Amino acid sequence: MAMAASTTEKSVLTESSTEIFSSRHLDYVHHVAFDCYGRRMATCSGDRFVRIWDYVLVKDEDGGNEPSSSGSTPQNGLSWQLSTEFQAHRGSVTKVAWCHSEFGTLVATCSNSDVKIWEEQTPTHSHQYSSKKAPWGVKAHLTEARRHVTALEFCPRSFGLQLATGSADGVCRMYEAVDLMNLSQWPLQASWTAVSTEGGGITCLSWCPSRFEPQTLALGSNTHVSLWRYHSASRQYVSLLQFPKHPGSVLDVSWAPNVGRRFHWIASCENGGALRVYQLSRGSLSSVDANDSGSTGDEGNTGDTALELKSTHVLPCREGSTWKCEWNVTGTVLATSGDGGVVQLWKCDTASGGWKCVSQIHGDSMGNGNTSKIDEPSNMQL
Repeated sequence: MAMAASTTEKSVLTESSTEIFSSRHLDYVHHVAFDCYGRRMATCSGDRFVRIWDYVLVKDEDGGNEPSSSGSTPQNGLSWQLSTEFQAHRGSVTKVAWCHSEFGTLVATCSNSDVKIWEEQTPTHSHQYSSKKAPWGVKAHLTEARRHVTALEFCPRSFGLQLATGSADGVCRMYEAVDLMNLSQWPLQASWTAVSTEGGGITCLSWCPSRFEPQTLALGSNTHVSLWRYHSASRQYVSLLQFPKHPGSVLDVSWAPNVGRRFHWIASCENGGALRVYQLSRGSLSSVDANDSGSTGDEGNTGDTALELKSTHVLPCREGSTWKCEWNVTGTVLATSGDGGVVQLWKCDTASGGWKCVSQIHGDSMGNGNTSKIDEPSNMQL
């Protein structure tokens, strides 16, 4: 779903920007992930398959626009088309993630306690093939988890090709492709118990996308959200901050891209419908804390700055659980989805610091997407 730019006081989201098509999966779709450019999409399902979709220009035999699967002509002739599909695991595939295109075309998938890393094969001069038949080959099979893997995500490209996984045993594991010319080797670089098994283990994770912070990630569990940071001197991840306890299980967490802000936003949603946005500011560590953390004074690499929780906003979401939350590329719009088939878009009023739902996307039982626009006050600064 594409979001048009705002030109008035109302958010601009039109019905023509919504495309509805069949996922072609034979079971529930568990996860959807876009690549870094938003032109490719991966879906995974309980049918054990992963499907790769491309947003391409569709032409019929006469050179005109071909109708989409919903029966309408795609906007600007662009439509989501199935590129390829492959069986990724023997069980239900619950998560899929893309790495940055700088490292090639790689996706990671997980099922039960297994994690696999797949690479799209490129054609050679001796063997040309159609893009729709471009094979995906498994490059690595990671089996260190003792219980089912619940979350995985590649780290920001500035830190290299690393993959973080969280599992129900409460352990976060960090893998790295040290040799980019040999992607079959993903040694385990770090692992630590972030959540006890009594707490339900790790339910979700999200990397800090800022290149001006050391490697930091947020981990969600059945009770709270915690931040962990890598210290190069001690070569391990240490606890940086723990947010107040949640009344419900944390279902998803998302760290907002920091574009020109002096602070960070982290959103989390939980079972029961609550959506929380945490605002963090950067502060200096004391000399004692710096020594304990192994800081050598190299700012930006060894963690000689701390993150402090300044405020927490609880957003009034719809009834039921909020399952997913995600920021746009500039970290200014927060999208949430949950029970009832409604996607809500939220913006912050920088003048008052409050949050407001500016648009809602409804999906009815007939599969039609309807967008409602919500007026914003004229004095709302976005």
